[in-house]
Parts: sequence; C-alpha cells; structure tokens
Amino acid sequence: MTSSTSPLLLDRISFWIISACVAALTVLFACAYWALSVLSPENGLIGPDPNLPPRAVEFFYFSIVTQATIGYGDFRPVGFSRLVACIHGGAGIVMMGVLIAKITASSISRFRMLQRQACDQWVDVVRHHDGRVEVGILDLEVRDGAVQFAGRNFSPSGLLVDSFHSYLLEDDWPRSLTFRYTSHEGVADYVEGYVTLWFHAAQEGKPQSFSATVRDHLKPDTKPIIRGWRLTTDERTLVKKLATPGHAGEVIDYFLKKYLPHLPELPASRTPPKA
Repeated sequence: MTSSTSPLLLDRISFWIISACVAALTVLFACAYWALSVLSPENGLIGPDPNLPPRAVEFFYFSIVTQATIGYGDFRPVGFSRLVACIHGGAGIVMMGVLIAKITASSISRFRMLQRQACDQWVDVVRHHDGRVEVGILDLEVRDGAVQFAGRNFSPSGLLVDSFHSYLLEDDWPRSLTFRYTSHEGVADYVEGYVTLWFHAAQEGKPQSFSATVRDHLKPDTKPIIRGWRLTTDERTLVKKLATPGHAGEVIDYFLKKYLPHLPELPASRTPPKA
C-alpha cells in the first residue's frame, strides 16, 4: 500500500472513503425523510398517490434522485422537508464534485508519480537464442503528454542494430509497465508488438532495474533474455560519447563488462531424438 505525501487534503483521502461518505449521505437523508413523514406527515414526503404513505424503499429513491439533483417530481417534499431537500441537494452537488475531483486528481497524481519514479535513462543487455548479445540505450520519458519508451540497440562492436519507440498501454506501477512498440528498422528482431518491463530493486521509491518480456506480432519466436538498469550519473555522461564518432565501441564495451555477468544464460535447447 502506498501513502500520499501531498500537502493537498484531497490527495490524502482515499477514493473509497469519499465514496462511502457519498453513500452515507444518501442513507442519512433517506432516514431524515422517513422520520419527518412518520412523525409529522405534513412535513414529510407525498407520493404519486396522496392517500398512501411512501414505502421505506421510496425514501431511499427520493434521497438518491435529490442528491443527484435529478428531481423527477413523482415524490415531493412538503413543509419542513422542503428545506431538508434543498440542503440535501446542495450537499449532493458538493460531494459529487469532490468525488469527480478525486477521480481526476488520481489520474494526474499517478501520471506525475510515473514521471518522477520511472522516467529516466536506462540501459539493457539482450541475449538472443542464437548467441547474439546487444546493448540498448533507453529513454523512458514523458513526451507530448504521454509516457513513452524509446531506445537504440547496439552490437558489441558499437554498431547501431536498430531503434524503436513505444507508447504506454498498461500501467501496473510499481510492478510493471506495458508498451506497444514499433521498430524503425525493417530487419530488426523486434518489428511490432508489446514489451512489458518488470521492475525490481527499488531505492527511495525508484526501481533500479527491470526484466523484460517481448511479444512480437510478426516474429513471435523472438524471446530473448532482457535485463535493464537505471543509469548512474557517470554512465549518463558516458552515454553522451555515443554521439562522438569512434567512441560507440568503448561505451558499449563498458556496459557489457559491467552488466553481462548479471544476465542469465539461456536454457540449453533440447534436440529431439532421431528416429
């Protein structure tokens, strides 16, 4: 369970607490209408048939439509209950406004949390089933109002293999994020599909590593082992050398030496016995 450190009271109150308050308000005023109708009929509710007193369920019905400011008119308050209905309608507008504001604020708060905790520069190491190894320089960032995941994959010698960009589809933060990606290269191992990042090793609310699973539409057999790590300050400076001709191999070699030992070996393939 996560707790909010926002100075705003709305961020500190749970959505379910606000919902419970809305429901409690409905019950409270339904009981008030019932009490007025029973104890003082001239100050209670009058239904479609003035000769029949409203049933218990109808007090709840009137409370709901009043709180929602619908006001069908089939039941009407008389006497003192008219003042109660006015107060109820005003309270209903306020409570529904708070509930809607909470829903909106929750989406904005979650977006800001992703921006603060997940968005950064990352590096991953990829081991393919044919023995190839690649290093990806990745950017998880907010662009055009959306969380995007983009990167470039390099061979051990520093040659650019492919590049890709993707858009957030599913958010299960801080456990995982799922993106839909498209490769910029027609012969890439990953052409078009989904990648899910599973985050680990959180420090001060920020995961420091991830493992990834890929589901490619055009190349479904592409199932490499992928591990990623958040770049340190020194590594961010090192990555800038990729823009300098002749330094790509040096940068990629550094990451291979540091992170390749942490990559699991692929399981040995089983060759079916000959007939």
